[in-house]
Amino acid sequence: MSAFEYYSKQSITKDSVNRKRKNKKKLKKTPVKIIKTESGKEDPKTTGSHVLNSIYNHNFHNLKDSSKTGQKLLEWLIHPNSVDDFMRDHWEKNILHVPRNNSNYFLQLFSLTELDTILRENNLQYGTNIDITSYTDNVRETHNPVGRAYPHVVWDYYKNGCSVRLLNPQLFAPEIYKFMANLQEYFGSLVGCNVYLTPPFSQGFAPHYDDIEAFVVQVDGEKHWRVYKPRSQFETLPRTSSRNFHQDEIGEPILDVILRPGDFLYMPRGYIHQADTLFTETHSLHLTFSSYQQNSMYDFLQVAVNNSLNNAVKNDISYRFGLPIGYQHFGGLCESEKKLPRTIQRQKFQNQINQLIKNLKNHLDLDHVIDMFSLKNYYTNSLPPSISKDELLRTVANGTKMLPNGKTIGEEVNLENAEVKLIRKNCFRLVEESMLDEETDRMTNELRLYYNLDNSKQLHGNECQFVVIPDEMGLFVKKLFNIYPLFIKVSDLCNDNEQVMQLVNDLWERGLLITSKNITTMSN
Repeated sequence: MSAFEYYSKQSITKDSVNRKRKNKKKLKKTPVKIIKTESGKEDPKTTGSHVLNSIYNHNFHNLKDSSKTGQKLLEWLIHPNSVDDFMRDHWEKNILHVPRNNSNYFLQLFSLTELDTILRENNLQYGTNIDITSYTDNVRETHNPVGRAYPHVVWDYYKNGCSVRLLNPQLFAPEIYKFMANLQEYFGSLVGCNVYLTPPFSQGFAPHYDDIEAFVVQVDGEKHWRVYKPRSQFETLPRTSSRNFHQDEIGEPILDVILRPGDFLYMPRGYIHQADTLFTETHSLHLTFSSYQQNSMYDFLQVAVNNSLNNAVKNDISYRFGLPIGYQHFGGLCESEKKLPRTIQRQKFQNQINQLIKNLKNHLDLDHVIDMFSLKNYYTNSLPPSISKDELLRTVANGTKMLPNGKTIGEEVNLENAEVKLIRKNCFRLVEESMLDEETDRMTNELRLYYNLDNSKQLHGNECQFVVIPDEMGLFVKKLFNIYPLFIKVSDLCNDNEQVMQLVNDLWERGLLITSKNITTMSN
């Protein structure tokens, strides 16, 4: 359906927008509750851009732990709350609303002008990169045409009451990408982001809950938010997002507030929410950062139980015995209708199953499960690290260059005299995997160093790159892991071992190591 067909069908015209404006006082307006968490005065020392830049620069120039940088970014989001207090009182438990009276706090992350520029300079596709949505008369609709989202058409929808959602802003907005890539270093979990632009006097989405921890950042304009507790224990911390709810299904809000530029809102997964600009008389631009999607104990235990079963069947014959003859008649829907007590065979079978399940814990290799789950849920889905210009001077990126005359100019790197460390804390995973040796037709163990440095910015489904590490070299890779965030002299690591020196060169040439300072010297 084209934008113009949509307008005709829905009768969403400038006149209808004016009618909304004219009649807005007739709509029921829930009293707004403001939760004060600070004095309300803007503190020039905590201006958003200044603090955000200092967090990045502190890490780059002083070469600190990358996970600490991520923690500082979370602290910046929830300021003046501490991370410890937030994790104790709010994380996966309660909402947190922070009004700031500091309209510039989040301005560095994104802007209306940047959104317009992205539309004009990139080939954004409906449904893949951008959605056009509306929520009118309790009906939620998506109005995506086919093909490229041209600014003229997108803004035509917007002028006539539709909201615009940018699905993967990290592909186009450098500051959002940098923020996400650094924040994921703290969470050790995928960090996502959506951008939402809503015109005045409208609502883009129905009441619903999400399957992520949501961090709402109000950048421009104002938006009226209503948040509701999970409706039941079943919907608390859900693994999947909900359907669209009707108003009469969700009860009364526990938070009814207007977010203004610089304000922040955190919602645990399962908290129902809806937001509109029906009463604010202005547009709204906000970002929602997300984390902890399918990162629960249940998700981890799926891998853990599978690991235990695989180990048990190899090492304990009890798991390889056949099922008892006639087990089909020990239970089932029809058998459950029979009068108690159960048969002796049924009780014996149940006791046997209970014992096997109980014994599974003896076959759990927790270290291997953590490795496998990390690879599955984080390393193949995460963003590549955001590398600063200062850091690039201390990596292989500062290497040989091509001159206009067809000659190359080289950067000679003397790693033997360098101090090195892994480029990020959560960029790597050293894993021992069982591989089939095609020559001997036997299973052998292989050390692999996986890394997300070459992941795409799309998120999800990356083929995670890895380096095969010779068994005798594993000790030196572990040392690099365990010494982080400190640097180590290559000469101390190698101790005149040519094989270790070659390993260091291999890691360096893949961009996995960074030196403590620029050690390159120009040579023709």
